[in-house]
Amino acid sequence: MAGRHGRDGKGLLMRRFQNQPLGPSPRIVVLGAPKLGNYVVLQPLLRGLRHQYPGAHLTYVGSRRTLPLEELNPWLDARLPIAERGMEALPTLAAWRHAQTQAGHPGVDLVINADGHAPHTPAWVTALAPRFVVGAARLPSGPHPLQALALDPHWASQSLVTRYAGWISSNSIRELHCRVAWVSTDFERVELPSQPPPAGVPPVLVAVNGERSAKLWPLQHWLSLLGQLRRELDLPATAIGLIGGPPPARPRQPGDHLEQELLARTGLRDLRGQLSLPALVGALARSRLCIAVDSGPMHLAAAAGCPTVALFGTDSEGIGASPRDLWAPRAGHVWVSSSDQRCTGCQQARFDNPDCLLEQHLCMDHLSPASVWPLVQKAWQSSRPVRA
Repeated sequence: MAGRHGRDGKGLLMRRFQNQPLGPSPRIVVLGAPKLGNYVVLQPLLRGLRHQYPGAHLTYVGSRRTLPLEELNPWLDARLPIAERGMEALPTLAAWRHAQTQAGHPGVDLVINADGHAPHTPAWVTALAPRFVVGAARLPSGPHPLQALALDPHWASQSLVTRYAGWISSNSIRELHCRVAWVSTDFERVELPSQPPPAGVPPVLVAVNGERSAKLWPLQHWLSLLGQLRRELDLPATAIGLIGGPPPARPRQPGDHLEQELLARTGLRDLRGQLSLPALVGALARSRLCIAVDSGPMHLAAAAGCPTVALFGTDSEGIGASPRDLWAPRAGHVWVSSSDQRCTGCQQARFDNPDCLLEQHLCMDHLSPASVWPLVQKAWQSSRPVRA
């Protein structure tokens, strides 16, 4: 019998997935995360599952935040927007599974945990009681390298490709999610549904906020770069729009204060929360340039085909505030920055630290506007004027 297996807390037999036959109409559940960027990078996996199992019933356990994109996703059959709730969502998930059984549907054939090592996912897998599972921590790893890769906590490690030589070609998160599920596709082709944006969207869009303040670029650097952008390209302030989630009533996080101060000192158009996610994808597809820190909007811009400058505070080897090699889009229309300051603090903390661990934010501070400007020039020159 291929693959390792075990019994969950209810005595149900589950086995590690090793590309076993699932039948003509398998029921597959993908466990996602509540973050926008996480959903975007899963698109090759979802597309690949649909193509590999055309008769499958594919359910995505996602979030209310990404639901507007999920509802337009042609590869999904059902959606459960409960990812934000963690363990509190367990009764909802169990009730959904019971309702499926009562309706005469067969059991879940495969669960793919695409939510990393979140503490609630083992309980979610138990509630779903699948025949096979990818990436659930309670079961012992099987002997196959891809089964070990699914549980490996070091996807951001530079040695990952060497350790799994012959099974992966890169440590791009888009490829890794597909490989552990035995899905073959174009790993770096990310497609998202879009809707027409309102008229008059600025040709330049910037995203300065993010989930972790360790990834933020300093205000003075933004002021310097945007000032040069306006001067060199002869753009009014209103030709640059600030995108991101709806602003809170009162700024609470460092990124909220950064956005507020940037708006006050530049006169940028504030588009935060004014566009639905599909309309934002449409706006990015029409824009000539997006400059963004490592964040959900950066991934949207890359997926939309917008010439994008991605601000990663990493050195030439990819070490810094974000795991560049793991998360950065690998596309010809994306230019990724490099800092001249090496810092391993976030890497040692496995990027679980929300804030910089040092008194001075060296990696992002040393990502100078002067080093970013040539990337902005290349991105702008590669683009075409916005269509009327």
